[in-house]
Amino acid sequence: MKRVLALMMVMLIAFAPMSFAACKFCELADSDSYFKAFGGKLGRGIANAAFGWVELFRQPAINENPWEGVGRGFVHTITRTGTGVLEVATSPIPQVKIPVPDPSCPLELLGSESDSSSKASK
Repeated sequence: MKRVLALMMVMLIAFAPMSFAACKFCELADSDSYFKAFGGKLGRGIANAAFGWVELFRQPAINENPWEGVGRGFVHTITRTGTGVLEVATSPIPQVKIPVPDPSCPLELLGSESDSSSKASK
């Protein structure tokens, strides 16, 4: 059992970057097609619930006052994780709109290459 669990963790870590390669599911969540919107909302919800903890480190880094950032980090972590759980729960009904935190895609939290190249060119 321990070997199976260890193998699953290794595969999850190995394949996780590929699942967020272009973060297209975030764009699909607002599609008019039911299946695209369902998949997009489900994917974005899972990603936000799984990566909500990133806000704990991101907010102190982007705020001028680190203690304010710690407070905001806790609030944003709870908000992003809660939003993700709600999106997963309501994904079979894509018409239900849940307010998503900004940025809505967790890949943008981690700083994708497109974000860093666009900031560097400014």
